[in-house]
Amino acid sequence: MRVEFEDVEAFQREYASNLSNGGVFVRSDEAFEAREAVEVELAFPYANRSLTLVGEIVDVVPAGMAAVGGTAGVAVQFTLRVQELRKRLAPLVDVEADDAEDGEGGNRGAPRKPVRIDSQIEGEGVVVAGRTRNLSLTGVLVEVSGDGPAPGASVAVALTHPTTGEERILSGHVVRRIEAGGELNAVAVQFSAEEIASEETVRFIEEIQGIEHTLRLGAITGPIDGLGPQAVLQMFATSSPSGTLLLRLGQEEGVICFEGGLLILAQLGGKTGMKALVRMLSWREGVFEFRAAVEDRQAKEAPLPLEAALFDAVRQIDEGSTVEQSRFPLQARLEDLPGADPDAYGPLSKVEAALLDLAHARFTIQRALEVIPEPDPEIFRALQALVDAELVALDI
Repeated sequence: MRVEFEDVEAFQREYASNLSNGGVFVRSDEAFEAREAVEVELAFPYANRSLTLVGEIVDVVPAGMAAVGGTAGVAVQFTLRVQELRKRLAPLVDVEADDAEDGEGGNRGAPRKPVRIDSQIEGEGVVVAGRTRNLSLTGVLVEVSGDGPAPGASVAVALTHPTTGEERILSGHVVRRIEAGGELNAVAVQFSAEEIASEETVRFIEEIQGIEHTLRLGAITGPIDGLGPQAVLQMFATSSPSGTLLLRLGQEEGVICFEGGLLILAQLGGKTGMKALVRMLSWREGVFEFRAAVEDRQAKEAPLPLEAALFDAVRQIDEGSTVEQSRFPLQARLEDLPGADPDAYGPLSKVEAALLDLAHARFTIQRALEVIPEPDPEIFRALQALVDAELVALDI
C-alpha cells in the first residue's frame, strides 16, 4: 500500500494527527480483511525519499460508506512501538522525537484519549466490571453500572490489551464519580505515582491509545440533532453490513452494534436491549460516532432483527408521547392508596404489578425506571393507568 505526501506541510499534519499515534488511514476501494498484514510505503516525492513500514489492518471502511460521508479504505496499525515509530518519522518533520504530538513526550500533558476496552475496578470489597471511555498516562475513566468505589478509595484497575489480550493491573485512587439519571455512570481513577513513572505502564497505555486512535481513523462523526438517532442508525445500517454506533449526550454514552441485519447489542450504562435502545432513540441532541465494524464486547441479550427492533422502539416512543410526563416528576415517590382494591381494577400487567410493589416500598419514579427492565414509555403508561384508577398516588 502507498501513501504519498505532496509537501512537507501535508506530512506534518498527518504526523501530528495520526502517524505519531502509531497508525494511518489508507484510501482504497480494494477488498481487505481485518487483521491482514500489510506493508505501507510512505512516499515523500518532494524530498525524493520513502519509508516502508509493516502493519496490520484494524478496520475496514467499505465503499458503500461513501454515500453517507465516509471514505473507503483501511486503518493500519504499525507494528513498531509508538516511541520507536516517532524516532524514525520525527526527522522527516523536523521535530525532536521526545516532543512528538504537541509535547506529549514522557508524561507531560498526559492528554486523555478515547479508548473503549474491557476493564475491572477492585477495591475495598467492591469489584466492578466496566469498559473504559478514555485513558491517559495518568488516569482512566471507566463506564460502570450498579455500585462502585467512593471518591478517595484506593483501587486496582485491570486493563485488557485489545489485540494481544495482555492484562495489566494498575494501582490508583478514585478521584470522581459521575452520575446520570440518578445512577452511577462512570468512575474516574488517577494512577499512582509509581505507575505513572513506570516505563512498562507507559508502553502498555501508549500501545492501547495508538490502536484505539487508529480504529477511529475511518469513523464518521456528527451531531444527532440534524437527523435524529433513528435516522442516523438506519442510514448506516443501509450503507454497511455491520457497524458500531456510539451516541453521547452529556455524561451518558451508549452503543449500538449491528451485523447481518441483526441488532447485536444496545447498551446505555447498565441498561441493555430494548430499554437502552428506546432511551437512546429518544435523544434529540448529542453527537454520534460510527465505525463499520462491530465493537468487541460481550452481548448480554440474544440478537434481534434490526428493522423489527427499530420499529418496536419507535412505536414505544410514539405511544409514550401520549403520556403527559410533567404529571410524573422523577423525584416523586409512589404511594399505596388506603382502601384501594387492585382486584376491582382487573388483571394487572407485569409492569403495573411491579409498580404496585414499588409503591408499597415508596420508590421514587426515577428509581422505578431504573429497576423495572421494560422500556420507559411502557412504565409511564402503566403508571398513568394506575394513578387514574386511584391505585397509586404520588408524593411530590
